[in-house]
Amino acid sequence: MAKLTLSLGSNEGNRDEHLQVARQALTERLGPVAYTSPVITTPPWGMTAQPDFRNQVIVLSIPDPNRGQPLKNYLHALLDQTQAIELEQGRTRDTHWGPRTLDIDMIFVDDLIYEDDRLSLPHPWWGHRSFVRDLLPPGLLDPYGRILDTR
Repeated sequence: MAKLTLSLGSNEGNRDEHLQVARQALTERLGPVAYTSPVITTPPWGMTAQPDFRNQVIVLSIPDPNRGQPLKNYLHALLDQTQAIELEQGRTRDTHWGPRTLDIDMIFVDDLIYEDDRLSLPHPWWGHRSFVRDLLPPGLLDPYGRILDTR
């Protein structure tokens, strides 16, 4: 099994409900939860003139990406699932870094380093978002072998 680290965020509508629905849908579609951080309130990042976010980091146990289909197809299938869940919760992509009912970012897939026109792993902005760093499981290693425990 592999570990998929995701950040969840919401700043429109019933924020906590959007996160709860996302956790349930992710578990049903991708795999069981191996780690769940607390849900915290954070100021917006990027475009700051919008409501505060409710954020959480979760880690799912998912099938090993080295078995079966080509890596690109595997990773894009994960991304398709996360984006489908966002859309089901009313996510629109009208404004870059704008308000959203639900945002699901793929932060890490084990120690993979990958980039194409749709996806970058690790997520290119994860280190700039303090809530992601602060909510990661203790002792987690990034794809470069650095311990990410900032507590």
